Amino acid sequence: MMIAESAELHQMQRAFRSVLDAFAQPGTLHLIEPTEDKAARPVALDGALETLVKLFVDQAVTFCVADAETDAASAYVTSETHALRVAVSEADFVIVPRRADEQVVAECIAEACRGTLVAPEKGATVLLGCAHVATAEEGAVDAGPALQVVEVHGPGVKDVNRFAVDRLGWLSARAARGDEFPCGIEIVLVDAQGHLVALPRSSRVAPTLGAAAFVAAGEVC
Repeated sequence: MMIAESAELHQMQRAFRSVLDAFAQPGTLHLIEPTEDKAARPVALDGALETLVKLFVDQAVTFCVADAETDAASAYVTSETHALRVAVSEADFVIVPRRADEQVVAECIAEACRGTLVAPEKGATVLLGCAHVATAEEGAVDAGPALQVVEVHGPGVKDVNRFAVDRLGWLSARAARGDEFPCGIEIVLVDAQGHLVALPRSSRVAPTLGAAAFVAAGEVC
C-alpha cells in the first residue's frame, strides 16, 4: 500500500509541474499521466480528467460537473476530494467531460464565474475534456474538422503560440463573455491521453484562418 501511495504521490507531483508549466506558457502542449482505471469511476470522467480534478479540487473549493449523469460524476468527485458541489455560476471549478456536446460546453463557459475587480481570483477554472489536444503541426497535417489550430497571444507568449484541438465551441463562448482583465476564467483543455493546454484569463485566443472559416460555417456553437 505504501508503494502504491508513493507512486501516486509522485505521479501527482509530475502532473502539478506540467500544469504549472502549461499556465506559464499558454497555448503550448504538455502532458500529464492519467490515473489508473477504476470500477467506481463514472464513464464521464476519464483518467486524465480525474488527474486534473485531483490536482485542483479539494475540500476548500467548490465544483460542478456538466454531464448527463451529473449525480454519479458529482458523487464520485465529492467522495474523492470532499469538495462541495454547487451550481455552475458559483463553482470554483467547472468540470466538463469530453462527451459533453458543444451546447453544454458553451453554456458552462458562459455561466462560469468571472470574479470581481476586488477578488479576480474568484474567477472559475474550467476543466474541459476533449477528444484530441495536439501540436499545431499535427493540426496542419490532420486538416479538416478533426483538428483545428488555435493561436494564443499575451503574457507568457513571445510572439504567438499555436495548438490544435478537436472542438472550438469553448473559444467562441469565451469571446462572447467579453471579460476584461483581471476578471475572467481560466480554461484547461485535456484529452484522454493526458495532452493538455492551459489558457489563463490574460491570454488572447483566436482561431487560425482555417479554423475561423470552420466556426463561421456554423459547425461550432
